[in-house]
Amino acid sequence: MKRVVIVLLMLFLWMGTAGAVDTDGKVALLESAVEGDQNAQFELAEIYAEEAQDYDFINPDMTLLGKAVYWYEKAAEKGHKPSQSALLDIYDFPYEDKNPQWQKKWFILTNTLADEGDRKAQFILGRHYSYRNNCDTDLKQCLDKSIYWYSKVLKGLPPEQSTVFKRFEVTPDTVTRQYIEVLIARLKARDTDAEEKQAKMDLLFSNAKESGSMKAVIELGDTWSNPFNNDQNIEMAKKAYRYAAEKNNPEAQMKFAGLLYQHAEDRFDYQDAYFWAIAATMAEIPNAPELLSKIEKKLPSEHLPAMKAEAREGMKRLRRESGEGKK
Repeated sequence: MKRVVIVLLMLFLWMGTAGAVDTDGKVALLESAVEGDQNAQFELAEIYAEEAQDYDFINPDMTLLGKAVYWYEKAAEKGHKPSQSALLDIYDFPYEDKNPQWQKKWFILTNTLADEGDRKAQFILGRHYSYRNNCDTDLKQCLDKSIYWYSKVLKGLPPEQSTVFKRFEVTPDTVTRQYIEVLIARLKARDTDAEEKQAKMDLLFSNAKESGSMKAVIELGDTWSNPFNNDQNIEMAKKAYRYAAEKNNPEAQMKFAGLLYQHAEDRFDYQDAYFWAIAATMAEIPNAPELLSKIEKKLPSEHLPAMKAEAREGMKRLRRESGEGKK
């Protein structure tokens, strides 16, 4: 009975390996893999992985890659290091039709290996926690985890050893002790409060854009440009006003021109303000001509006629491309 089960399993799993090795070799390899030989399981997984990527390296045949993962996992369950390393790379690669369970498996395997002292896994976790978008909790806690794992990579490393990872072990470049020390220093220097605040503003801006309401976007610009608001952020205000202005919203064009004029640092800011003030004037926004007059005084008078003509042509194009944008 056991033999029958093994044969049936071989037939099922064998589909898709044609052409990988000679027929006799395939049968012997698959039979050994089914009966638990780690090396055979690894070799079979390597065949599947190679055939999958022959199809397309970036978007491989996911059926074949799934078979490779199956055999890598069988070998990895028994502590086979090359299989575990291969799984780390496959689980984390951004394939289009990726198995939704792979990311969860990647996290479990990476943590398991890191706890066992695997430096590659420790480095990968250090890098993982250093990115804001990988953090589900307080950013400082994530950065502390990143520092912890990077420090574990260096712990126990012989003092004379400068190279930690060779090229393509974890990154395309050689990773040195000094490089990891610099990463740790940068993590410790990061202002987590400022980053959290910026992340919240970015989310508000993204949600406002996705809503399609220019009113919501402009209100964010008003909040961030208000000097009496604790959340004042001129750069974010510019982003909000510019977004709505480019959608041909006259109110945003006027406010954007005014903000650029108030916070101009060079002639390019005045030129940008001039363009949007022209747009607001063409839309007959009250006080736009007065603002335009102020901006003109900051620009070379001999350039104004050409700039005005160019601005008007630009606005005509903007109206054609974006529609009225007055919602």
